Amino acid sequence: MSCDRRELPFVVGAYASQPQDPQGQATYFDLLADTGWVQGLEVPFPGQLRDEDSRDFLGGLMSGRFNRSVLTPIPGTMVSMWEDPSFGLASPDEKGRARAVEFLREVHHVLQQMHARYGHLFDYVALHSAPKNTCTPEAFAASIEEISGWDWGATQLVIEHCDEKTSTTDAEGLSPDGVVRTHEPEKGFLLLEDEIALARQFGLRVSLNWGRSAVGSRGAVVPNQHIAQAADAGVLAGVLFSGASPEETAYGPEWIDGHLPAATDEPASLMTEALIDEGAKLAVGACYLGAKCCVPKDATLEERVEMLSHIHRAAIAKPGR
Repeated sequence: MSCDRRELPFVVGAYASQPQDPQGQATYFDLLADTGWVQGLEVPFPGQLRDEDSRDFLGGLMSGRFNRSVLTPIPGTMVSMWEDPSFGLASPDEKGRARAVEFLREVHHVLQQMHARYGHLFDYVALHSAPKNTCTPEAFAASIEEISGWDWGATQLVIEHCDEKTSTTDAEGLSPDGVVRTHEPEKGFLLLEDEIALARQFGLRVSLNWGRSAVGSRGAVVPNQHIAQAADAGVLAGVLFSGASPEETAYGPEWIDGHLPAATDEPASLMTEALIDEGAKLAVGACYLGAKCCVPKDATLEERVEMLSHIHRAAIAKPGR
């Protein structure tokens, strides 16, 4: 089966590649808009969304041109989890789960504020099944039931899959490919099969990040298997193509969720253009595709856009390909 990838919105995680100075960001966003193929951004929370001044700056840059965006609370989730290992929407510790739900209330408030000021910007808000290795489907279900009852307007909730929980036993920690993961995970969230079951239960969808599936499985095979698994289940929201590597690179240590570019720009990256193409073909029923990659510190703005374009070129089928 295949889908017409040219019809899907393309979402870019620009925060991984944008310059730090406001003028540079404004020019970079102009360049992304000028491509004609960037319809949305993956925007981190809290990031520029927590502070009112930077929130207004970002909203002004997005308004009228990046209105198919995804809001991901993963940065705030990770910081909170580092400070409190029981924190998470899938935490079996009721206090830790309650703190994560309150964190999502803040996300909900900011989303409503942004939409009131700038019109619709975000198609999706991602939910994450933290905490590391202790997460349970039952706790996540309790959080989803509560959060899904809030008024999200035209914005949909999605479950964003990250690298999975691991185990040192033979009876637990199985990934969909049947391999026991015994390494120390970076995030260690729920198995994809559990998240798919919850998505079906609550009428939600699942989003995937290619690199996070590679990090979790320690290889380049499972990411596209995950895409096929979610697509076959009829719950795939979208795929962000972001690389990973078994080697240390300029972007960080081996097997880090470092948003590596495609192998075209970073040879150590497992994410080749051929695998991007294959993954996009498998993304039947997806609502969007996208790209996220870090860039060299001295890269020009044009070079940053070009690196993203290599992922876009592979992910979006062109006539005659």
